[in-house]
Amino acid sequence: MAMQAYKHFKVLYEKENLKDLYEKTIHYNTASGIDRMVKRVFDQKVDLHLSVINRKVFDGTYKYTAYREKLFIKSKSSLPRVISIPTIRDKIVLKGLHKIIQESFSIEQPLVQTVIGEMKNELKNFDSFIKIDIKNFYDNINHHVLNKKLFKKIRKPIVKDLILSAIRTPTVSKNHSKEDSLYSNCVGVPQGLSISNVLAEVYFQDMDRKYKAKKMLRYYRYVDDILILCNEKDISKIKSDIFNEIEEEQKLKLNKAKCSEGRLDHVGYDFLGYRIEKLKSTREIGLTIKKSTKLKFEKSIVDMFSRYSHSNTISPREFIFYLNNKITGSISNKVNGSSEKEKKYGWVFFYSQIDDINIFYHFDWFVKKMIDDFNLGKNFKGLEMKNFVKAYYEIIYSRSKTKYIHRPDKLSLDEKKFLLMDTFNVRDKYLDTEEQIERIYYAKVYKPIKLLEQDVQDIS
Repeated sequence: MAMQAYKHFKVLYEKENLKDLYEKTIHYNTASGIDRMVKRVFDQKVDLHLSVINRKVFDGTYKYTAYREKLFIKSKSSLPRVISIPTIRDKIVLKGLHKIIQESFSIEQPLVQTVIGEMKNELKNFDSFIKIDIKNFYDNINHHVLNKKLFKKIRKPIVKDLILSAIRTPTVSKNHSKEDSLYSNCVGVPQGLSISNVLAEVYFQDMDRKYKAKKMLRYYRYVDDILILCNEKDISKIKSDIFNEIEEEQKLKLNKAKCSEGRLDHVGYDFLGYRIEKLKSTREIGLTIKKSTKLKFEKSIVDMFSRYSHSNTISPREFIFYLNNKITGSISNKVNGSSEKEKKYGWVFFYSQIDDINIFYHFDWFVKKMIDDFNLGKNFKGLEMKNFVKAYYEIIYSRSKTKYIHRPDKLSLDEKKFLLMDTFNVRDKYLDTEEQIERIYYAKVYKPIKLLEQDVQDIS
């Protein structure tokens, strides 16, 4: 298997395969790195850039450019999270490494919904839970421990060193000067790289196998969120064992003040954006959403209506397009470049496993209330407005066949052009070429779909 990684490496970084990797990875609105090079400029010398990658990767001289720092603020009470943005050239190299690591370790990163579904099916078999909070997981990944884990399947220094060099590359602010000294990271993995999550999977793979094999409990992990379902009498022993495993074997830090345990019918818990507790409507243990999550989503709807009511440029048709997209979500494999797998975006998709269906009826009422409060009924006359309840049932019962959910990938070039002109009032003279149509379609349609993920940012 160690040689398999090297064979994959030799194939992936051939020039013709780098071109394919580039076309699938880098899209029109990709974020630029510290060099500020955008795709349009990169395309002018794309063959030269790919030749440089090919030559330097194979002779072991490839050097990453320092990553550009982007601060992500989750809430006013938490410290900002540092996201590292590579240059386009580095993104291509990193995407190749992502594929090598994923294949070498047979990693299938689960969807949140898969983890939630498996957990939901086991709730009836246990009476208690343990929630584990790892302190600043990515920032505290031990390079020595990671190196030993990588060596199990990736032994060629030319491959492994390219991975380790990626996580040692520093992240700098946009005001960084070339004359400033740079220090290599000696601990932690930068967040935002395409290899960050697969390295997290490699780091936990042995512990996952160990705890998933235990019959006295059910173990679930999504990145650094760990949940154990068990019986009350076993809490103390399980907690002691896994705390020791994380601190001594994995060399990670626990935030013990945020770790919790208890009976399902007494306290309940939050996991990956869901709230699991005894529901008032059914008197059974089930899934709902936190009150704060509900209020946050309501606020995002209010903000949409407020922006529209104060805008002189957004047409009613354009607003309803975005509102419908927020209600139903979208299914696409092109939002983050081209992917072999379709991805689901949106609030209803994310919370489609809740048992408290009244939530969706509430939001349909809330949208109608906003239309009345902002006195917009006349504006939307004759326009089709979708609803949360129907979107939920379409997702549950006919997800693969439904035409109710937004699928932006399905439109032909002519249909995209018509949509841009009819819905977004883009003038014909700006849509003369395929490149112009695709670029503006990405900005008007695909980029806003990415914003739907902000509605479900309670997860890691």
